[in-house]
Amino acid sequence: MSSSSQSLSQNQQQQLRLSPQQVRFGRLLEMSAPEFDDEVVRMLDENPALEKAESDSSPVSQTDDEGREFTESADDLQRADYSSDEEVPYYRTHISNHSADDEYYGPVAVDNGPEGVAMLEAQLAELDITPEEREVAGYVIGNLDTNGYLSRTPESISDDLAMGQGINVSAAFVRHVIDIVRSLDPAGIGAYDLRDCLLLQLRRMPETEVVRNSIKVLSEYFDFFSKKHFDRIRSALKLTGHDFDAVMKLIRSLNPKPGALLEIAGAEDRLSHISPDFEIMVDPDGTISATLLSEAPELTISPDFSISRIDRLEKQTPGDKRVAEAAAFLRERYDAAAEFIDMSARRADTLRKVMQAVIRLQYDFFLTNDRSKLRPMVLRDIRDLTGLDLSIISRATSGKYAMIPGGMVSLKSLFSESVNDEGNLSAHFIEAAIRRFVDSEDKSKPLSDEAICNLLNEQGLSVARRTIAKYRERMGIPVARLRRN
Repeated sequence: MSSSSQSLSQNQQQQLRLSPQQVRFGRLLEMSAPEFDDEVVRMLDENPALEKAESDSSPVSQTDDEGREFTESADDLQRADYSSDEEVPYYRTHISNHSADDEYYGPVAVDNGPEGVAMLEAQLAELDITPEEREVAGYVIGNLDTNGYLSRTPESISDDLAMGQGINVSAAFVRHVIDIVRSLDPAGIGAYDLRDCLLLQLRRMPETEVVRNSIKVLSEYFDFFSKKHFDRIRSALKLTGHDFDAVMKLIRSLNPKPGALLEIAGAEDRLSHISPDFEIMVDPDGTISATLLSEAPELTISPDFSISRIDRLEKQTPGDKRVAEAAAFLRERYDAAAEFIDMSARRADTLRKVMQAVIRLQYDFFLTNDRSKLRPMVLRDIRDLTGLDLSIISRATSGKYAMIPGGMVSLKSLFSESVNDEGNLSAHFIEAAIRRFVDSEDKSKPLSDEAICNLLNEQGLSVARRTIAKYRERMGIPVARLRRN
């Protein structure tokens, strides 16, 4: 015999749902300056209700105190504030030197990579190899990274050639061609890793006792070498101090990045660049101002999509389907254009508020360009000054950069938690202190994390040893043993 029961329960939960407008505004806020400029161009192409506003930069005719007439545009008056053309900020000449209807051609980054490839291919042309070997060798050269290393396996290259080029060769044949590439200059090209690169260079040298010992060190004791266990290596090879010093001198003279001599590949590195979203100006009196940079033109709504025209159409012949569809189209385009203009203005206003709050909190840094002056700052601090939501502040600072007198700085890099209970010591200060101690240490007896911790404690800064280790590793500084020279 079975029994069944029914029960009714009630659960309460909170959900945050963003409106489509909030989602679109958040997407605009996340965009960097070039991305926003591209978005404006896209909207101008897609929405006929949007058009560029005519800028009023016509000359102004006035007379001076002596009655003489002069004519200067608004741009000319602003440029007159600077003593010379060299002092005119980049953004002012960059934006104002063409009209809204002119085609703009941005600077082109030139890729020098093929020059290095051409040098290797020129060496191949001098070798007595088959056309098939030459074609496969060209593909291998195309897979070298910026250091000149080959990270692909012969098997994967063989598969790529078969599927992409229609060249059916075995992995053994590819391995044979790789050896041909590895015989080219500079020595070390085509290596699989650092040890392989150094060994390729040593094996090109005339055979001497120092070269033989150097090859042994790298081929048999590379782990000890990379961890600087030099005493173990010297003991294992039974070398005198003088002989071991000669081995180390030879190894240190080798080139770990032969590809740099040819500028192989790296096109994506050279073509990638950062455009600032803000320009920070520091006046002699200590006043700091921020300018939001953008090449996007000022937008307005086309007269053809005016609200009065839409209202007239909607009142005409209510039963006319074609007129109703035309009015609906105009209304839809008008609403989208008005929303985009409003969101663009809100985006600019939000970015300015956030940047002004950052300047207020990090005034000493912007004034001196000294990263040790950066104070602890988190999103909540910006919220307290601006009243903006944390998610808005996060989007407004993500991927944004500011041009300051000392160079380019990421807004995100200015944020950091406090590393002490008092809340007045930032991670940037700790990093600067660690870097200062490491740069000035005796390389024969480098400072341990505990020693750096003690030095900071002597200065009245209470910092744990694990905190020192954390920031040292984040800066890419090796432990004391690996810094020993």
